[in-house]
Amino acid sequence: MTRAELARQAFEECCCPETTVRYGVKRGLPFWNVESTQFMYVPAFHFTAIRGCRRYRYTAVDEQGAAHVFEADDCCALLTPIWAELPEGVVKLTVTALSEDGSEDAPVGARTFFRLASFPEETPPAVCSYRECAVKAYRYAMSQSFIRHWLRFGTPDPSYDLNAYPSKMISALAEAMLSYARLCPEGAADAMKVAVSAADYLISITPRGSAPLANLPPTYYLDFCPDPEKCGVITPNWHAAQAHNGTMMMIYPAQAGRMYLEMEKAVGNSAYLEEALRIGQYYLDTVEPNGSWYLVRSCESGEPVSANFVSPMQQVVPFLMGLYDRTGDERWKKLGDGAVDYVLRTQLPSYNWEGQFEDSPLSTNYLNLTHYGPVALSGYFAKYHADDPERLALAKELMRFAEDQFVVWKRPYPWPHAAPDNGRPYDTSLWHTPAGLEQYGWYVPIDASTASLMLGFLTLYQAGCGELYLAKARVLADQLTRMQHENGQIPTHWMNTEDAEKNFWFNCMFASCRALEIMSDYDEARQPGGE
Repeated sequence: MTRAELARQAFEECCCPETTVRYGVKRGLPFWNVESTQFMYVPAFHFTAIRGCRRYRYTAVDEQGAAHVFEADDCCALLTPIWAELPEGVVKLTVTALSEDGSEDAPVGARTFFRLASFPEETPPAVCSYRECAVKAYRYAMSQSFIRHWLRFGTPDPSYDLNAYPSKMISALAEAMLSYARLCPEGAADAMKVAVSAADYLISITPRGSAPLANLPPTYYLDFCPDPEKCGVITPNWHAAQAHNGTMMMIYPAQAGRMYLEMEKAVGNSAYLEEALRIGQYYLDTVEPNGSWYLVRSCESGEPVSANFVSPMQQVVPFLMGLYDRTGDERWKKLGDGAVDYVLRTQLPSYNWEGQFEDSPLSTNYLNLTHYGPVALSGYFAKYHADDPERLALAKELMRFAEDQFVVWKRPYPWPHAAPDNGRPYDTSLWHTPAGLEQYGWYVPIDASTASLMLGFLTLYQAGCGELYLAKARVLADQLTRMQHENGQIPTHWMNTEDAEKNFWFNCMFASCRALEIMSDYDEARQPGGE
């Protein structure tokens, strides 16, 4: 199919009620979009019915002031009759109850939102190959002082504030260095030295013995910097780690466990496998009857400090499946299957895809949705149930949700983000798109989110879901190459602001590198002589 044909297919899917993102009431499901501000696929909203009213008028006024009107016998109807004619931009929707004679009787509700453009006909091409982009990014990383410090001393740089999140950041560093060693043999020795130093350091700060959370590497750790004022690490990231210090977020031991499994595979040291097994044992010992785990625990008592449960698809399930693949022990598969079952019984019906990040506050239902859980579940269905039409249909629906809420193909919504940029709200007109947004609580374009969504589309294409998914994956991969700076850095935040440039998270860049490597491997496999 041509790009124009693919764009037309995408537009038609966005306007079709059969390919909407699930909505409430009619199917006995809740409305997940109570906090949502943008929509690409035709939505429905929760308004309260007027007793005795049998007809409602929907009036949507677009940015040009044109009114788009239809009537329905449901106060929570899909906007299908007018969705295709609504132009990209801000829409002000009102719903009014009608009298028997058709006159307007009483207001029912209103909603203002942004009507996103669907997949476009044209986007700029990649500026280099995906593999070249990843290699340049890794080389940039190896030139940075906070990574060179690992080479010289085997410990984290005390002047790098993000080392306060060791399970997340140090695990990401070790895994990235394994990838770099594979891609660049000439840099493999240094990369492996950093990987081993990082993994061993994480082991060294892991509590042991009678500690309530023994054998789990810490989520927050400030002792890497004995003099924070002198080292200049007292930043918002440092303050966030301070605020949560003494607790552990239970998605991050799984991330460290996955890293240990990769380390054992790469260097053959069984000590890394033992660390992974110790982490797995904790998950085995503390799983709740519902199949998940309390999200945050006290390091001092080991007790839960919130009622939120782990969203397990992104980190925990892959870790448990990795343990099963490595050991063949059915306990890990059973535990992983139970976690998946938790998602199918709770998150999938509710669509409460809670954002769970170590530097963000916990949220109530629908307040802070993210794409990571649904994209991971979509990929799980596509990988393990591609021959099941019902599961594959769910996989596609999950990616529609992720695209609907977290992909911007062209123009972003115009409301400034609440997070301050040097005391001012972020201006969305300065965003670079196409891009993936991270979470409602940080609703901005992020390279790692772009990479995650890219892989979600690629996985569905590989499961036989159609050429449009590959086209979407390529557009996002191409954008990663265009966003890369001349020095090789792939910036975290895709906004033209000084503060955004400074707010760089190397784990995000490493996630982008890994996604680009996967895209490159896929392309090479499709070449003559490939698999």
